[in-house]
Amino acid sequence: MNITLKRSPLWIALSAVGALSSHSALVNAQDQAAAIEEIVVEASYRASLAKAIDAKRDAANARESIMAEDMGKMPDLNLAESLQRVPGVAISREGGEGRQITIRGLGPEFTRTTLNGMEVPASTDGLDSSGGLNGGRSFDFNVFASELFNRIDIHKTPTAAVEEGGLAGTVDLYTAKPFDNPGFNSALSIQGGYNSLTEETDPRISVMVSNTFADDTIGVLFSLASTERTVRQEGFGTVRWQQATGWADTSNTVVNGTFAPGYSLDNAWTPRLPRTDYFANEQDRLGATASFQLRPTDKLELSLDFAHSNFENNRESYNFDAQFRSNYDDMTPAEVFLNDAGTDIIAGQFNDVNLRTESRLTQSETDFYQTVFSAKYDINDNMRLSGLLGMASSEFRVEQYRFNIITAERQSYGYDFRANNNIAELSYGYDILDPSFYQFANPTLRANDVERENETAKIDLEILGDASSFRTGIIYNNRVVDSSQSNISDRTTPASLAGLTQEVPVDDFGTGLSAPSGFPRSFLVNNFGATIAAYQIGGWETDETSGNTWRVEEETLGAYFEFDTESELFGRTLRTNAGLRIVETSSTMEGAVAFNDGVVPVTVENSYVDVLPSINFAWEVTEDLQMRLNFARNMSRPGLGSLTPTSSYSGVNGTLSGGNPELDPMRAESVDIAAEWYFAEESLLGATLFYKDIESFIASDTVERILDPVYANLVLNDVEYDPNTWQPVTEPWTHTQPINNDGAKVKGFELAYQQPFSFLPAPFNHLGFTGNYTWVQSQSEYGTGSDLVTADLIGLSENSLNLTLYYETETYGARLSMNDRDDYNTRVPGRNGNSIEATSGYTQYDLSAFYNINDNITLTLEAINIFDEKERLYVGEENRVREYNHTGAQYFLGLRAAF
Repeated sequence: MNITLKRSPLWIALSAVGALSSHSALVNAQDQAAAIEEIVVEASYRASLAKAIDAKRDAANARESIMAEDMGKMPDLNLAESLQRVPGVAISREGGEGRQITIRGLGPEFTRTTLNGMEVPASTDGLDSSGGLNGGRSFDFNVFASELFNRIDIHKTPTAAVEEGGLAGTVDLYTAKPFDNPGFNSALSIQGGYNSLTEETDPRISVMVSNTFADDTIGVLFSLASTERTVRQEGFGTVRWQQATGWADTSNTVVNGTFAPGYSLDNAWTPRLPRTDYFANEQDRLGATASFQLRPTDKLELSLDFAHSNFENNRESYNFDAQFRSNYDDMTPAEVFLNDAGTDIIAGQFNDVNLRTESRLTQSETDFYQTVFSAKYDINDNMRLSGLLGMASSEFRVEQYRFNIITAERQSYGYDFRANNNIAELSYGYDILDPSFYQFANPTLRANDVERENETAKIDLEILGDASSFRTGIIYNNRVVDSSQSNISDRTTPASLAGLTQEVPVDDFGTGLSAPSGFPRSFLVNNFGATIAAYQIGGWETDETSGNTWRVEEETLGAYFEFDTESELFGRTLRTNAGLRIVETSSTMEGAVAFNDGVVPVTVENSYVDVLPSINFAWEVTEDLQMRLNFARNMSRPGLGSLTPTSSYSGVNGTLSGGNPELDPMRAESVDIAAEWYFAEESLLGATLFYKDIESFIASDTVERILDPVYANLVLNDVEYDPNTWQPVTEPWTHTQPINNDGAKVKGFELAYQQPFSFLPAPFNHLGFTGNYTWVQSQSEYGTGSDLVTADLIGLSENSLNLTLYYETETYGARLSMNDRDDYNTRVPGRNGNSIEATSGYTQYDLSAFYNINDNITLTLEAINIFDEKERLYVGEENRVREYNHTGAQYFLGLRAAF
C-alpha cells in the first residue's frame, strides 16, 4: 500500500504549530517543504492512522476507527489493547491481557459488540483475583486473536441505523474479506513469546491467504491464528477486610496505639483471609475465518463469512491463608498494632488460628461459531438493497476442583503491614511444610455452563440523491442464554494426606514482588492428580437450585429510518444525519425456587417498546475545521443474570433473594459537542464535550412484601413457625433483588492529538505522535438503608491517558505506547461492610518494532508491560489492600512474510 502526500508551505506552518515545534521551524518551513514535497508512506502503523483519521472525518456521528496496518495485521496483539488507544476507552486486564472495555466511564455491560454486522456473544472465565465467569452481555475480547481482523469501528454516538443496546457505545468488528484486497495475497506470521516471570517460551502463529478470480468477481479467503500462552500471576491478598466480631480472650492483649472513638478490639478492622496467592494458567487460543464472495453482476455482491474461536484455559491456583473471617471468637490476640487512624489492626500476633491451603484446578473452554450471509444489490444508480442473515453461538464450560487442607490443631500466627502496606510480613508458629499438621476439609466440586445463541435477520434500503440520502430498514434478533451449575456429591474423603501434597511447584515464588523477609517462599499444596483419584469423584449433577441455573430468551424487532443531507450554514457545508429507531423487546425468563419439599419452576414474561431519536450535525467551519453536535436517546438492556427469576430461599430467616425479570432497560439522553481541526495531512487536534443523563441503573434493593401465593403450600410444609408470632403466608418476607434506581449524570471531555512530524529535518521527519486524554465524572447511589453508598460508577476512571510516539522509515520502525488510568470501582457497595471494592490504576508501557529484511519478510518485536507493573485491588475509601500481584513482562520476537 502506498499513500502519496502533497505538502504546502501553509501546511508546514500549521504542522509546526500543532507539534509545538520551534520558531526556527516556521522560518524555514518553505525550505523544508521543498525537501519533502512528496512523501511515500508504506503499509505501516502510520498508514493505519491515516486511514482511521479519514474514516473519522467522513463519519456522520462521533466515531473512531482502528485499521489494520496490512492484511491480517492489527496494530496490537490483542483487540482490547488496540481499543485502549481510542479516546474515552479504558480496558480491564486479566493475567496481563486485555479482556473488557469501558467507554466514557460506563462499564463493559453498556457496550454492544458486533462481528461482521451482527451482535455476538463471547464468554470466558476470570482469574480469581480479578473476576469470575462472564454470564452477562459484556464481550470478552480475549476470545479472539487480533490477526483475524482488519477493522474496528467504535460508535460513541448513535445513528438510527446503528442498532440499539450500547448505552456507552457500539464496537463493530470486521474480519478480512477477499474483495478488500483483490488478487492473490498471503501473510504468515510466526512469533515466540517469552514472559519474564514464567521464563517460558510460547508460540504464536497466524496465516492468511486470499485470492480473487474471474476478473475479481469471485473471491476466497482463509485465515488461521493459534496462540499458546503460559501465564503466572502471584502475590499477596486479604480477600477483603472486615470488622472483628469479638475475640476468645482479650484480657492480656497488648495494644499498641489508640483506638478511634467507637472502636475497640472487638470491632477493629482486620484482613479476612491474609494469604499468599499463586495462579498458573496455560492458555490455548485457536481462531479461524473463511470468506467467500461473489459478484455475478455489477449490481449484486454476495458474501458468506465464517468465524470460529476456541479458547482453553487450564489454571492451577494455590492460596495459603489464615482464617480470621468467621473465627474471631476462637482466636486470642496476644499483641496488636493499630494504624494512625485507630481503626485497623495493621500488625499482630494471634493464638489459636486455623491455617488453610486452597488448591484449585480450573479447566475452562469457550467455543465460538458464527455464520453470516450478506448481500448488496444496486437496484439502480440511486437505490441499494442490502440484507443479512446470521447465526452465532458461544459455548462456555468451566470445571473447578477445589481441595482444602486445614491445620488439625489451631496454631499461633502473625501478620505485619507496617513495613509494606501491600504485602504483609507473615510469621507461623509451626512448620508450614510438614503434612502432619494438616487434614482435609470439605472440597468444592463445581461446574458452570453458559450457552448463548444469537440469530439475526435484517434488510436495509438506501436511496441516494444529489445532496441527500435516505435509509430505512428492519432487524430481528433472537438471543438465548442458558446458564447452569453442576455439582459432584458422590465422593469419598481420603483418610490421610500421605502422598497427596507437595510444595508450590515453582522454586522462585515471590520473585519481583519486593516482599518483606517474612513472606513465605513456599507452602504446602495438593497434588491434583493424586487427590482427585483419592477422592473417588463421581459424575456431575445439575443444581436446579443454584442462582447460576437459569434461561433467558429475548426477541427484538426494530425498524428505523434516517436522512443524510448536505446544506450550507454561513456559506459552509453542513452535513446532517437525523433519524428515528423503534424497537420492541420481548423476554421470557425461566428459573426456580427450591424448598425442602421440592423445586418450584418459575417462568416470567416481559416486554417493552423504545423510541430512540438521534440527530448528528457536522459543520465544516473552514476547509480544515469541523464542528460536531450530536443529540440522541439510547438504551442498554439489563444484565441477563439480573433478569433471572431464580431465587435463594431461607424459611428460617424469612428471606428470598434473586433476580428481577421485570427490570426496565437503562435509558439515557446524550449530547456531544466536538471540534476537530485537521490542520495537516494525517493530522488532527480535537476536543469533545459529552454529557449523558441516565434515567436508571440496576442496583440492589431490599423490600418487605408478601410471598408469592404460588409458594404457600410449600412454605407451610417447609417452615417451623409459631403461629402466635408469625404467619409466613400472610405476613411480609424480606425480598432482596435488583431494581431500577434513580440513575446518574455522566459528564466529561476528550482531547486528541495526532500528527506525523514530516516537517522536521532528517532523521526526525520520520517521527510521529498520537495521544488522547479523557476526563469523566459521575456518581450514583448503590445499596439501601444503612448500606446506601454514593460512589463513582463501576468501571469509571476519572482520568485516563494514552500516548504513542512512533518512528518509521521504509526499512525499520518502532513505537512506544503509554497507557494510564485512575483507580476505578469494581463493586459497590463492597462486601463485608466495605463501602467499595476497587482496582488501582497504573501506568503500562508497551513497545513494538519492525525491520524489513526485504520487500516480503519483516522481523518483528513486541514488548508488553515492559516494567512489569503490579496490579493492586483494594477495599473501602480507606484503601485497604485486597490483592497485590504481578504477571511479568511479555515479549514476542518473530518473522512476518507477506506476498
